[in-house]
Amino acid sequence: MRPEGLAVPACVLHVFESFGCGGFLLDREGQLLFLNPTGEDCLGDGLMMRGKRVAATDRESDVRLQSLIGAALTDGAYGSASLRARRDPRLPLAVHVVRLGDEARLALKRASLLLLAFDPERCEPPPPDMLTDVFGLTQAEASVAIGIVGGRHLAEIAADRGVKIGTVRAYSKIVFAKTRTRGQPELAALLTRLAFLATAPRKNPERPRPSSKHRDLSRRCSER
Repeated sequence: MRPEGLAVPACVLHVFESFGCGGFLLDREGQLLFLNPTGEDCLGDGLMMRGKRVAATDRESDVRLQSLIGAALTDGAYGSASLRARRDPRLPLAVHVVRLGDEARLALKRASLLLLAFDPERCEPPPPDMLTDVFGLTQAEASVAIGIVGGRHLAEIAADRGVKIGTVRAYSKIVFAKTRTRGQPELAALLTRLAFLATAPRKNPERPRPSSKHRDLSRRCSER
């Protein structure tokens, strides 16, 4: 495929790359056309290539994945659905299968499906400056908030900062008040959603690519 033909798929996959999501574009037969760098990282880590098709490494997860892909390819009314790709004992990948509309398929060079893969273990807390801008936290309060979300005890946070635990406890109360959360679980959920917007994009992500681990597939995809 000519370089100019990659422009729209590149833009779409780059958007998901900037959010830390693996992106895979599949054709009407369910075969891989393009993927982004995070998608490539998922191969061998919850997902894999089986010939020209994306599959889950866990057998039970793959049965579900192939069922969703098949339904999305054959059912014109299909919208989207999600599954977990198990990686025991680690947290599973969250995989979302999306059927593309007619206009999107035309723009995306024969792509019929979009697969998105999100690794919860790669989710970093938002930077302190973002917490300062969004919630009005001071740098000290933002540091305590990130520590709480990371599962650290107040005593550990106090030791790291060289302050008394009473000081950290006071900061934590301010954090909960300013973020309107009630404890560590709510604060963690809030900051996780915010971190999704703060994921740093990779350098030079301008071109989508079939996996470099599958060069023969790369050549075939580019010749279509």
